[in-house]
Amino acid sequence: MIAYILYNRDTPEQRRAEDLAKRLTLEQVEAELLDADSPRGIQLCADYDILGRPAVVLVGASGTPVQVWQGADSLPTPSDVAYLAHQ
Repeated sequence: MIAYILYNRDTPEQRRAEDLAKRLTLEQVEAELLDADSPRGIQLCADYDILGRPAVVLVGASGTPVQVWQGADSLPTPSDVAYLAHQ
């Protein structure tokens, strides 16, 4: 599984997104940090109906989303993501 972390650059949430990516790596969860306004970020937002930022999308090997969190108030803890990723 991979956790895509989408954020907007130069916002207060950028630091939280970067910190979450580092902490997920420590939890042995593959994480990809993406600017939501980049071409890849725009595509992922469209594919998974992401409107809120920052957002975390945990995606299984088949490309199916396992869990989606959107908005600064809804960001998961690294242990919540790790639990789902390692099931």
